[in-house]
Amino acid sequence: MDQPNPQQRHDDPELAAVLASARLPSQVPPTPRVALGVRLRTSPRVRGAIPGALAVRLTAARARSTWKRHPDERERSLAAMRTLLGDTPLAERIEPLAREHFVERRVMETMFWRPWSDARMDERSLRRMRGVLDGGRGVLISSCHQGPFFSQLAPVCKLGAKPHVSIGPWFFEPPSPDAWGRRQARWWRGLRDRDEYYIPAEGSYEALRTILRNGRVAMLHFDMPGSRETDFLGKRIALASGSARLSHEADALIVPIRTRRDGHRTWLDVAEALDPRGHKDDEALHAALARAHEAWLLEHPAGVEDPNRAGSWGAHAAGVPAG
Repeated sequence: MDQPNPQQRHDDPELAAVLASARLPSQVPPTPRVALGVRLRTSPRVRGAIPGALAVRLTAARARSTWKRHPDERERSLAAMRTLLGDTPLAERIEPLAREHFVERRVMETMFWRPWSDARMDERSLRRMRGVLDGGRGVLISSCHQGPFFSQLAPVCKLGAKPHVSIGPWFFEPPSPDAWGRRQARWWRGLRDRDEYYIPAEGSYEALRTILRNGRVAMLHFDMPGSRETDFLGKRIALASGSARLSHEADALIVPIRTRRDGHRTWLDVAEALDPRGHKDDEALHAALARAHEAWLLEHPAGVEDPNRAGSWGAHAAGVPAG
């Protein structure tokens, strides 16, 4: 296997081209103008007028009291938990966990539209992240759509890393004059001042490999559909295999992370790094990564984003086109 050449880390022309194209523009698109009601619901300034702890408590209480009044949303949460847990030992708890999922979705919405607070790391997670960032090798951060993941990389940036994130095409489109456009603009403005770089997911493999071979940091979401049949959540699921292949080809460490909510605060948990040198091939490494994320998903399934949403692994398995 070709090892990264430390002498090339600062003068690799291929890397320079990747970095030049990945940064967010200094001028983010303006937030679209919409009807007053939508504007008030999607205004961080308005939302931020209420203290965070109180806002989360009120949202959760309101959601619990309205669980039975929203049959469509209730069924969506039930379907999400069936997809996630139907083949696991938690299958018998699908209904109460669906109610928790219903609540968490509303709490996540409240947290998304408030001024963002950076995730925190406990001492163990901080020690692990510092260790891999100081190790001189490329680092591939692996995450699932769980918890308030919009704030997950802020503490990594504070340690001096500049993560390069593969993200879908929606992120780069001009915001539309509606609630979705407001959400998209919120992402851009929330990330504007962080040392994060963004690469369109389509065709990003070569760019990410270059980044990792040069001893830098990249991030991929693990819970995305793909071609690798994987034992995951008690079933065989076709998931993306890029993380393990990139790790082997670039000799980069994989670091599983997750975000979780504790009241109105967000924590970033960091698992032990997976070293491709300790796995015979990328299939074995992919399986180890699946086990790490599976344990976290089952620990707090209510905090997982709907796996049946368009473009996710649940929708892909059901034949729903990405949208």
